[in-house]
Amino acid sequence: MVRRLKDLSPSELGLLPNASGDHSSMGEEMIYLHLFNRKKMNWYLVEYSSISRKFFGYFENPNDTITSGFYTLESVLNYGKKGEDWEPMVDEGWKPILAKDIPRLQGYIEFNRNGTDDFT
Repeated sequence: MVRRLKDLSPSELGLLPNASGDHSSMGEEMIYLHLFNRKKMNWYLVEYSSISRKFFGYFENPNDTITSGFYTLESVLNYGKKGEDWEPMVDEGWKPILAKDIPRLQGYIEFNRNGTDDFT
């Protein structure tokens, strides 16, 4: 069964760790939820605040640009309004993993930790 982000209940989103203010150890965050779409966009999510409806995590767009920070639930859901290929889907087979252990994130994390651009 394929699930869309918009099909997750508030209680399911509430299973993610609550958003904290400490994000000083880039790469050491546990990624609990992975979302993707057919446009080759990925969201690697660490935390969620049910009060502000914000995630903390990493975002990869189709141009291989990666950013990290807070993303509102609404901003992620808005991609689905562009059409079926844009719909954020839940990676049902995802197992929690440290951000630094995800190959697609390693160069970004290294650059932000050390200022080097060793993206190999």
